[in-house]
Amino acid sequence: MTTFFWILTGLILYAYVGYPIILMGLAALFGRRPSMDESFTPTMSLLIPAYNEERVIAGKLENALALDYPEGKLEIIVASESDDGTDAIVRRYAARGVTLLSSEVRRGKVANLARAIPASRGALLVFTDANAMFRPDALRKLARHFADARVGAVSGRLVYTNPEGAAAAAGERAYWSFEMILKRASSRLGSLPGANGSLFALRRELYAPISERRGDDFELPIRAILQGKDSVLEPEAISEEMAGGRYRDEFRRKVRIINWMLVSAVILLREAIAARRWLLAFQLISHKLNRWAVPFWLIPLFPVSLILAPRGGFYLLAAAAQVFLYAGAIAGLAVYKLRLEVPRILMLPHYFVVVNLASFAGIISAMAGREVHWHKRADIGG
Repeated sequence: MTTFFWILTGLILYAYVGYPIILMGLAALFGRRPSMDESFTPTMSLLIPAYNEERVIAGKLENALALDYPEGKLEIIVASESDDGTDAIVRRYAARGVTLLSSEVRRGKVANLARAIPASRGALLVFTDANAMFRPDALRKLARHFADARVGAVSGRLVYTNPEGAAAAAGERAYWSFEMILKRASSRLGSLPGANGSLFALRRELYAPISERRGDDFELPIRAILQGKDSVLEPEAISEEMAGGRYRDEFRRKVRIINWMLVSAVILLREAIAARRWLLAFQLISHKLNRWAVPFWLIPLFPVSLILAPRGGFYLLAAAAQVFLYAGAIAGLAVYKLRLEVPRILMLPHYFVVVNLASFAGIISAMAGREVHWHKRADIGG
């Protein structure tokens, strides 16, 4: 029983403490500073997949047209599978250079992008979402990295706006603060495993179609690494989105992400090992597969901790910590259901449990062969 306790505890602590320490150590020892050229502005194709985005698409196009990038070097393509008013809105921007590629068949984001890319011309492919708004210099910040021939993919940084102070959004910001530590370290090593789907760029020659059931923002940057190129982070290339105000939205989104990415991670891990990309394999095992598996370690750890608690010491401390964690999560849910403001002390426990429940549901659904479809948020679109 004690051996089982320490194995489970070790796996959890490794996911949240051990791996970050090791990765930051590797970055400190072997990382390098980026080589950038502020004047480097290659042609870009901004690809906007759209499904029923009539509430946000005009704002997205106005934002794209106002970006600080040399005239004639940026094309904007909307690949739409919409059956609402999205296409009609996009057509109004044709005179300003926006291209609409419309389809009556809904096949999903990845297939939509695969249809749009052959019609594009830019040396760099820029991927985004319809509800993501860029800061004016975002594209220039991405482009400057590609002056270095070693760089194949560059990810921007997503900033959530939260005017209403939603509890789910506060938890999401805390989560991304932790993620940014790992992303910065991975970037210094030239091995950022995945990108932010709201804003990332890829060299055209590195693009190859992927399965419609896998995530482009996860798989394409990793495939750049497998082809011998660097995948890096540009924290000053900022995309903004309205944060989800409801835990249900965040739960559904994370279930979908893990459901899509799990198969990709296993496939890419095999390819990384075959290609002897040991750092990438280490990252996929540690930061993806083990992190997603944390709920499978947490579930048995709780009863085991309660059984061992009478022995005192660390066992009692571990049991008490879990009791407080889950009690805080339940209390946070109760306060949220009463439509009251969730106290900050309850936000993180509740968000931690929501995230891990989503991981559990995503893995179970993927193992069962069930695809989880995207649910559009009713409040903001995108």
